[in-house]
Formats: sequence, C-alpha cells, structure tokens
Amino acid sequence: MEAVAAGRRAAVLAVAHQFALGFGGVPESILLLARELRAVGITIDVLSKDGFIRDVGRLSSLPPRGGGLAFDVIRGLDLADYRAVFVAGAWNPVALMIAVRARRRSIRVIYSPKGNLARAEFKRPRDVKKFPYLATAELALMTLAARIIYSSVLEQQHSLLSPLFAAKATVIAEPFLGPDLTGSRPSPSKTLRFGFMAEIAPRKGLAELVEAFVTWQRKDGPDAELHIAGEPRPASENYLQGIRRVSEEEVKRGRIVWRGPLRGAARDRFYDEIDFFVCPTRFESFGLTPLEALWHGTPVIVTENLGVLEFISDANCMLRVGTGSPSEILAGLKLAMRGRDAYVTAASGWRSRPCPRLSGRDLAAVFAQEFGFGP
Repeated sequence: MEAVAAGRRAAVLAVAHQFALGFGGVPESILLLARELRAVGITIDVLSKDGFIRDVGRLSSLPPRGGGLAFDVIRGLDLADYRAVFVAGAWNPVALMIAVRARRRSIRVIYSPKGNLARAEFKRPRDVKKFPYLATAELALMTLAARIIYSSVLEQQHSLLSPLFAAKATVIAEPFLGPDLTGSRPSPSKTLRFGFMAEIAPRKGLAELVEAFVTWQRKDGPDAELHIAGEPRPASENYLQGIRRVSEEEVKRGRIVWRGPLRGAARDRFYDEIDFFVCPTRFESFGLTPLEALWHGTPVIVTENLGVLEFISDANCMLRVGTGSPSEILAGLKLAMRGRDAYVTAASGWRSRPCPRLSGRDLAAVFAQEFGFGP
C-alpha cells in the first residue's frame, strides 16, 4: 500500500465513546477492524472515555474499563501522526473536537454512526434531549466527514440525517471474526433451550419473546427453557420489571432463567449451552450476536429487522419471524422445536467458519481505501 511504502507511520486514530469490555458492539468492531488492518500494516490507535491506547490491533481482547480521559491527553495528541480520523459511534463531543482539529490539518475524517442516528433511537420521551445535539454537533460532524460509513443499507435507510449526505455515504459490513473455540459443540440436552442476550430495552424485543414463551408454556407445556442474559439500558428498569412480573410463574417452574450480564468466557459458554439463539429486535443496524451464535454452531431465530441479513442469510440455520410480534415469535418457537435436529445440524457447519465478506484481507482493503491508504 502506498502509505506503508512511503515509510510514514501508517496509522488511523479511532475515536469512540467507550473502548472497554462490556460496552456493546462498537468496541468489539473497532478491535476486530484493528486486527484486520494490522495484518496489512496499518495501525489503529483509540481515543475514548477510557483513555488513549496505541496499536489496539495487538490486543487479544478488549481491555477493562480505563481510568478516564484527561484533557491533557486530548490537547497533547499530535494528529500529524495519522492519515485519518475514524469516528465510531455518535453522541461524543470529543469526536467533534478531534474532527475539527483534523480538518484544519487536512486530515481525512471518516464517520460511522453505528446505528445511533436511526429513528429507533428516538422513541422514548427521554430521547427528546438528543434532538438539539443532533441538529448541532451531529450535523456538524457529518458535514466535516469526507465519508460516512453505514454498516448496512437498513441502517442508512433508517438514519435521520442520511438523506442530507447521500453523496458521501457508503455501506461496509461490520468486521466479524469469532474467538478460537476448542473442541466440538456439546451434545444437546433433552430440554430445548432458547437463549436471548442483549441490552434489555424495548427495542430489543424481549417483552414480545417472553410473552410468546409464556403463552406457549401455558397452552402446550413443551419441554423448553428460555435463558435471558443482559442488563437494563438506563431508563429501561421499569420495562424490565414488567417482564419479570409476566415471567414470574415460569421462573418458579425453572422454565425461564435470568442469567444477568455475561462477558468474556461466560458469553462464549452461553452460546454453547443453548439450542437456539433468539434475536427478536425491532431494529438492529447490523447485529453481531446472531453472528456470534452461528460462530458457535448455534442456529438463530431472527426478525427481518437486522442489517446483517444483507450479508449473511442461510435458511437452513436461520429461522425468521417477521417483525417480531408475539404471535410470529410463538410460531417460530414451535417450528424450531419441530425442526430442532435439522437446524442444529445445519448450524454446526458454521462453527468457527469465517465469512469472507466480514473478515480477511478483502474487508481490510475496503476500509484501508476509505481511510486514504491505497492507489
């Protein structure tokens, strides 16, 4: 690549709100991208509320939460070291500050909202406070950016500001390559286990899933369990309590199991312990958890509202449940029970199988070109 051959440090500064274990898909995506680019000689440094980390592609996993970001670090950062600034995720005032400095130095700014500007993020009454920031800082950042990267066409179509910047927008899949897995997938148990893992908030569809599962249990009493992992999003505590009340009887019977937040090795074990991963989301700009499940050889039940379906879709191990209404989810649970063996067998072929569209040199080359490295 041109920048590497020229002898200048081939580096990109990624700016994120958080870069630590337990803060959703954005830190994971940055880490995976950094590994892919490092393989072709490009370094990614990360600036976030957790501090400044140089060459994150060398890390084997996300770091724990850092000690915070001192203003002296921001002020002392020499942007001349970087070919591009990559802003990953919205609602980050520091990102706008860095982007302004970068443009003054004629350094390329790339912005990826990561779904945070989608209409689905502006549904709660408390979200009204986002609009002034959207109309000022976010609008300014998108104006400053040389390129806006969406992770799917679905995300671009749902982004509130996307029509204003269609000329400089592109769609590139989120990078994904799962962890090294040892051994084969455990043998399935007699009890059919469904699993849900996400931030608990109305958009994620847990209430509809629990309603469908409880209805199924009360009507047919199948030998099945629903395992729920995650913690509530701020201001979604009442939503969680409502679900707990609905599920109380099945919890007593051992049919619904609350697992709490799972990270690291516990997260990997979760995918191996369930028979189907259920993602009943109302909207997901991309959707890494179904990919994580398939990486573990676990079939998935998904709505039509995931951007990842534009890049990977397999009817043999991916059961779709429309928009995710309780009746659609209930029909999907029943179908999964009837076709369990076929779905599990099909999904086993995905265990530890990289997807070329989501990892490897081709994906790295696409991002490298967007960052200004290339012919």
